[in-house]
Amino acid sequence: MSKTWICCLLILLFSGQSLAQTRYVTDLLRLNLHEQPQSQGKIIKTVISGDPLVVLENQPGYAKVRSADGLIGWTKSAYLVDDKPPRLIVTQLEKKVVKLNKQKNKAVEEKIQAQKDAAKYKTLLETNKQNEASVNSQIETLREQNKTYESAMRTYGSSIPLDVFLVSILVILVLGFALGWYIIDYRIRKRHGGFRLY
Repeated sequence: MSKTWICCLLILLFSGQSLAQTRYVTDLLRLNLHEQPQSQGKIIKTVISGDPLVVLENQPGYAKVRSADGLIGWTKSAYLVDDKPPRLIVTQLEKKVVKLNKQKNKAVEEKIQAQKDAAKYKTLLETNKQNEASVNSQIETLREQNKTYESAMRTYGSSIPLDVFLVSILVILVLGFALGWYIIDYRIRKRHGGFRLY
């Protein structure tokens, strides 16, 4: 008697449901989809616990459903539930945990690589700072030398040092004397047929 009441209650409960509602095959179950209600006709597909089915039509004890791959058939509505079965939730959570672990491992690898890159760039930065200090030191040395040269140029101005001046005069005199001697010698020889007469 109590089974009859339960069946009637379930029939009333499921017959009042709205159409095109997604429901799930309950835990630990294999359920056949038939061509016709009352488990009649050819079996179209077998679904398992956690498979989502869209309810298209309700009849006492049976529901016309569409599977995720688009197949339409009839099955017992008593095995359809509104909430995802715990087994499906656990499976989905396990997949999510695996995915999160992969993301975590990838993030750890990226962090390690970033730390290596940071260490490399820190070394490069230190080297560049040392090079910059060396270059700045050389620039300061060159500036000091330039100041010394500028000071020397202001001191001498356009004047020529005495020793350079005397050597230049001596060279000019020697060259002048040699050139004069050559010209006189050339003219004498030209006049006398190539013979020197002194």
